[in-house]
Amino acid sequence: MEPTSTRLRGFIRKPTAQQVKEAGAAEFLHLTDAEAEMYAGVLEGVLSSIDRLDELPFDHAPLKWTTRDPGRRPTPEEDPFNAFVRRCLVPGAPDGPLAGMRFGAKDNLAVAGVPLTNGSRVAPYTPTSDAVAVERLLDAGGTLVGKLNLDDFSSSGTGESAFFAPARNPHDRTRSAGGSSGGSGSAVASGHVDLSLGVDQGGSARIPASFNGVVSLKATHGAIPSAGVTHMDHSIDYVCPIARTVRTTAIATDVLTGHDERDPQWVRGANEPTRCVESLDRGVAGMTIAVVEEAVDPTICDPDVLTNFERALTALEEAGATVTRVSVPLWKDAWSIETALLCTLAWGMNQSNGIGFGHRGVVDENRAHAFALTRKLEADEFAPFYKVWLLTGRYLQDEYHGTLHAKAQNLRYALTKQVEAALGEATLLAMPTTPQVAPELLDHPEPEDVILGRGTTMVTNTAPTNLTGHPSLAVPTGRDRDGMPTSIQLVAGLFQDATTFAAGAVVEEAIGTLTPPGLPLGSAEALDVDVDLELS
Repeated sequence: MEPTSTRLRGFIRKPTAQQVKEAGAAEFLHLTDAEAEMYAGVLEGVLSSIDRLDELPFDHAPLKWTTRDPGRRPTPEEDPFNAFVRRCLVPGAPDGPLAGMRFGAKDNLAVAGVPLTNGSRVAPYTPTSDAVAVERLLDAGGTLVGKLNLDDFSSSGTGESAFFAPARNPHDRTRSAGGSSGGSGSAVASGHVDLSLGVDQGGSARIPASFNGVVSLKATHGAIPSAGVTHMDHSIDYVCPIARTVRTTAIATDVLTGHDERDPQWVRGANEPTRCVESLDRGVAGMTIAVVEEAVDPTICDPDVLTNFERALTALEEAGATVTRVSVPLWKDAWSIETALLCTLAWGMNQSNGIGFGHRGVVDENRAHAFALTRKLEADEFAPFYKVWLLTGRYLQDEYHGTLHAKAQNLRYALTKQVEAALGEATLLAMPTTPQVAPELLDHPEPEDVILGRGTTMVTNTAPTNLTGHPSLAVPTGRDRDGMPTSIQLVAGLFQDATTFAAGAVVEEAIGTLTPPGLPLGSAEALDVDVDLELS
């Protein structure tokens, strides 16, 4: 389609010879003055062609649910566990599998008309479209009631890096709600939402599920579209449902899964929606469930975590499963592998202004522009972990020329093969979701190096499947001696997400759901808080 008007200004500026020389130096080119002048002329022609992009129309998908109130920051009385960054209101379809359910979204997921903060001090960005996961929950009858608290730029596992202060654990307010999706776990556990969306790039949804005594699935890579997320890398971004029960999590998973052409994740083929709800009554008779030996190391895992893990295994055995043990040698090294990858991948994502270099989906160009401005004007306000990733990524690329990135990628491949081999001998793999229960939160500010030292102690058993892509379900296994939740993680073969729910339902039936002390029976309706929002 031809444009209806002709631009008179606003074209890409012609580069000077000096700018070309500086750009060349950044790429290790040693241009003479004459060469720089020549290339400046050539670039003018190239940029004139690229300038055409601003005259070509692109229509983003229309916003489906247009009745919405962007809301406001809640008061402490409205949000006693600091789970929310913002209370807002977006009603979805009048019926569907989630009709009557209220959900929240981690505040690194786009919701049109609602400021997106990433849990950071930097300037927020207000999207004009919804993340695909948010759209799908609205399509299914859910009502969005808030954006949920998180670690600053999703970069830690305790919540202590959050600019809005850490979310509190409803089982003990002095304890961490986990991270980075701490608000998503806390809001579900406290009953302020029936369902939430977390984002998991090293355990960031399953850790809060474990610490708060709720359920979460990190689905097979690519099964749930990640369009609308603040990305770290398209190969480790996972949007995850979090709910109080296995059934609600399964319903949400079936709603969230399936191909969407806007998705930046690269998946071989257009995957179909899961049918997890159908598996809930399947049971585990005839299944072999293999405990990963490296994941139950008593020097890493708390004794009560292991005791309750064994209790869950007993329930699975009594239901007809055979429990065995298996070794996955690289399991214990997964976080080292992910750290090497994450530093390079997050650094690359930063260089691309949040788009990523391998992208087949739809990009919010205004969000990319906003991120670029943040990166250039407010980088000093980035989270300490994010700074570590950027500094390490740049250093490794400059000094070691991509070799460690390459080795980490190969080790990721090797780990995936080891997990696949283990699943060749078993229906499911099992391990504690987190080796420890929720730690006590810092009660006063500490230097950034202290916070950095606390932020990744809980990722031992979650990070491996961020790398391999296997579906991983976290289900409560009881409480430790101090009353804090413990959790089992069940890992299935790729696109066998439903199998994790069959086993998860058995564990839940044997152990039950966990209700924080002093709260009503856990129903969100009983704990509803009127935040006096009116639809505009």
